[in-house]
Formats: sequence, structure tokens, C-alpha cells
Amino acid sequence: MTEQVFQPRIAPRDISDTILSAGIGLLQVGVLFGLPALICFWIAGSVVLASAVACALYAIFILLCVTNLKISPAGIRLSRAFGGPKFIAWSDIACVEEVPRSELIWRGWVWPLFPPREMTPSLTSLGHYRIQYGSESVYFPPADPQAFMAAVRTHMTAGAKD
Repeated sequence: MTEQVFQPRIAPRDISDTILSAGIGLLQVGVLFGLPALICFWIAGSVVLASAVACALYAIFILLCVTNLKISPAGIRLSRAFGGPKFIAWSDIACVEEVPRSELIWRGWVWPLFPPREMTPSLTSLGHYRIQYGSESVYFPPADPQAFMAAVRTHMTAGAKD
């Protein structure tokens, strides 16, 4: 069986999802980019240097983002330039399940703030799945949840038979 590629869902699902995701996103941007830039400005007194710090942090964030998820007989691969995990073997995966909005917001986006456990550029807080491996977890919002879970079930069931 070949590798299946799943894109993250980016668009919010409704107006309340838009407002909630935008609010949390602004909080994250403020803490991750704005606060360090403000501290830099306070120390150096340079708008140029503070802007450079914010831009550098944004570039690092982009390099850590998950652009897609690939499922193969060996496991799940998170496509990203840097950061971990990049690959999780089926033997290490305890479960893959849809999570409520509250869990995604708290455990995926807010705490810990760095590194977050949900690293897609998604603007929705609904339809995310937790991939639990050992004592760790990551979150992913598949654009096609039915196909995603079908692929997960196929490989997790195959792994259980081996």
C-alpha cells in the first residue's frame, strides 16, 4: 500500500469558530512575536531591530508548521521543515481520536505555548484529531476526516494483527 497524503483543514467552520480562532491566534501572535519584539525595542530602542526580531520569529514559526500529514504502512509522517515529531511509527501510537474544541484550545494551542502540539496554519478549532504516542501527543485537523480515519483504522488494525 502506498502513502496517503492528508492536507490540514485551514478554513473556519462558522462565525463562532472564526471569532474564537482569531482571538486565540491574536493572543498567540502577541505572545510569540509581539512580546519579544517589544522587549527588543525596550532594550535596544530600535524599531528596525524589533521588527527584525518579530520577522525572524515568524520565519521560525513557518519552518515548524505542519504542511500535511502522510500515512503509510510504517506510520504517520508530519511534513515540516524543522521540529518534532516528524515521524511516529504505528507501534508507538496508542490512539488517534477526534477531540473536543476545549481540549484542542488548551492542550493544542495554549499550553504549552511553545512548542504547541498543533502546528498547522488552521483557522478552525473544530475537527482536530489527537495522535497519542507514549506520553506525548500532537493534533491535526484533516481536510477529509473520513478518509483520514479510514486510513488510520486500516493501519492500526493491520499493526494489531502482526
